[in-house]
Amino acid sequence: MFFSRVAPLTVLALGVISAAATPAAIKKREDVSDVLAVVNTLKASTSTIIPQIDALAASDSTTQDQVSPVFANLMAALNTASTSLNGLQGKVDTSSGGTPNDVANSIAPVYSDITTSLDNFKKHKPQFGFLFITFGIDAALNKVLLGLELVVAGVLKLVGVLLFAVGGLLKGLGFLLTFGTLGFAGLF
Repeated sequence: MFFSRVAPLTVLALGVISAAATPAAIKKREDVSDVLAVVNTLKASTSTIIPQIDALAASDSTTQDQVSPVFANLMAALNTASTSLNGLQGKVDTSSGGTPNDVANSIAPVYSDITTSLDNFKKHKPQFGFLFITFGIDAALNKVLLGLELVVAGVLKLVGVLLFAVGGLLKGLGFLLTFGTLGFAGLF
């Protein structure tokens, strides 16, 4: 009689203990390919936005109502990249999926293209230069750089070397956060 009452409780207790002892599924650690995917998404987004900025710079009838949505799209692309980098939750495995040099070589042209296009825009449409501040473009560019450094240590120095040629443009645009983060303070 005692056995018939205790046996079911014993089986239940063993089931609970073994369920609790089952290890959780181990999540694969992100690698450099995950970072490169974020950069490639940003590159694809900006490749459609930059020609729009260039067209607005060349137009004789550009209005703030035309510029604002394009800058909003640029901000959305940068914010998406930043959010995606934050989603990687810390350092990635740099022993697979690419190298920090690959990341630097992928992001540098994106930043160079954005900077060159915005500099051209500011030269041709100085009356809209205030929109860089209004939209927070410098802060968004800087946030992506900091996100890259958080997930791939050392990439910031590599990017700084590759972007040295546009350092003066960054300063001229008033993008002092990005300028300083890249280590250009005191150089220009």
